[in-house]
Amino acid sequence: MSEKIVKFPISFSQHRRNKLGALNVECQVSGRMLSFHEESAILGGGEFITVDVKTMFIEDEEQRKICQLIVTREDLLKALNYVHPKQDVTDD
Repeated sequence: MSEKIVKFPISFSQHRRNKLGALNVECQVSGRMLSFHEESAILGGGEFITVDVKTMFIEDEEQRKICQLIVTREDLLKALNYVHPKQDVTDD
């Protein structure tokens, strides 16, 4: 018995996220991305995470690393707690 396979369409952005992998976060407005290293380091000041800021693959250009950041998980999560959606000024 043959089973029919139904493909579910995915959005372009989901396709790009799948292609980049779980450790990469694409900038939504520029050709840049954050590339997290798979392993972190536990030290007295917290858990240190290495993040590379890279260019995206653009046409024939090679991807390149712009700089490297080392942040703590605690500081990153704390900062994200202060990020909130902008209130829409058209709502009454």
